[in-house]
Amino acid sequence: MEKLQMEGTETFLLEAPQQKEDATQRRILYVLYVLFKHKLFITAAFLVLSLPILIFTLSRPTEYIAVVKLLIKPSRAFLSLSPTSDGLPLSIQPSPETMNSEIQNIKSREVRERLAKELPFPKSSGNRATRGPLAATPVRASSLIQISLTSSNPEWAVKVVNRAAELYIAQHLTVHKTPGVEEFYEEQEKKLRTQLIEAEKALKEYQDREKIVDAPQELGSTLARLAAFETNLKTTEAAILEAQEKVSILERQLREQREHVASGKTIANDPAYASINGRIIQLQLERNSLLQRYTEDDRFVRDKDKEIAELKNRLTAEVQRMVQGESVSLNSLHQGILATLLTERANLKALQARKDTLLKQVASLSAEAAELKRKSFAYDRLQQDLNARKEALALYKKKGEEARISEAMDERKFGNVSIIEKASPPLQRAGRSPWMLIVITILGTIAIAIAGAFAIEFFNTTLRNETDVEEQMGLPVLATVQYYRS
Repeated sequence: MEKLQMEGTETFLLEAPQQKEDATQRRILYVLYVLFKHKLFITAAFLVLSLPILIFTLSRPTEYIAVVKLLIKPSRAFLSLSPTSDGLPLSIQPSPETMNSEIQNIKSREVRERLAKELPFPKSSGNRATRGPLAATPVRASSLIQISLTSSNPEWAVKVVNRAAELYIAQHLTVHKTPGVEEFYEEQEKKLRTQLIEAEKALKEYQDREKIVDAPQELGSTLARLAAFETNLKTTEAAILEAQEKVSILERQLREQREHVASGKTIANDPAYASINGRIIQLQLERNSLLQRYTEDDRFVRDKDKEIAELKNRLTAEVQRMVQGESVSLNSLHQGILATLLTERANLKALQARKDTLLKQVASLSAEAAELKRKSFAYDRLQQDLNARKEALALYKKKGEEARISEAMDERKFGNVSIIEKASPPLQRAGRSPWMLIVITILGTIAIAIAGAFAIEFFNTTLRNETDVEEQMGLPVLATVQYYRS
């Protein structure tokens, strides 16, 4: 190894590196370089940061947490002043809004003031004793609310959280209770009872004045009778039309029949009549014989027909001449039609008389129904008012009874909240273990000190080694002076 004379001092010259180190080795060397270069800074920073924290952690008194668990069970519907609802709706699980409302009730100013007054923090605990705020949080996926308090005095914390639960239950009943509701319902019941008596009196006076007992029932009976009479009237009108048609037909048939008819004739014996009749028979036999040889249009057949017709005319004249007398009698068919006609006319008159009577009855019942309908309006109004008073009185009596029951339940503290787990010693330690805090503090401060050393090195712009020289100047380093003393 060569030496260099500088100001009377010999200095060894190092040979320049022949090959470059890989990236990983360079990073490791760089980290070691920073750690060893700034070891004093790292040590000082670690002591400055960790010692106060460790002293505070070790000197801090041990804290305990007291917990009370409350169950919110919406099993009771609190009474409200609404005349149409029975109270707050019930559900199997309380809603998030209900849970938040109950938590705010626990944190209310009244509960905190009463706790501070009844259970003040003991002064004998010393200056180093600690206490945290009263906390209320819902237990996830349940109907539970947890009241907790952190303090270095476990006995006092137990008393406070248990008393806070009791005060909250009393506050819960007070908040949901409607003051004066029982007196209100009793007052309204008295007023409604008076109004009911007045409504009954008005209805009775109207019944006596109008001479009715039950207007709707009487109106229904009258309308039923009116409907029956109208049906009979329509039936009678149809029967009248039928009777008129029968009378018209019978009158026409009567005009077509004669009143008298011939009942018998006397005929004298005449040889000419027998001769003509015999000749007609002979000619008919001859005609039949001709039809076997000729047609009906043949001249011989037509001559026979003509001769037969002439003989028949002569026969008719002979018959009229031979009649010596004729007897006449009443037409029985004419007499039957006449009797039926007279009966139908009498029936028609009876139907018309019945129609007149039914018209008068229908008109009378229509007027009576109209009057009853007019009276029914006033009767219904009075009856509805009476029924409304009865329903209102029954409702307020029920509400008054509910108010008395609710008052008794409040006195017995029957609510929707119950304590399922009270705080009792020994209590759990609050927060993390001191040894874990010491470990976290040591590791954290070491990391901060090392980070500070790297930050100082990052902002340092001086050339520290041959690598920085080569990177900045782009020239190889031939030799380095590791130690120089003047």
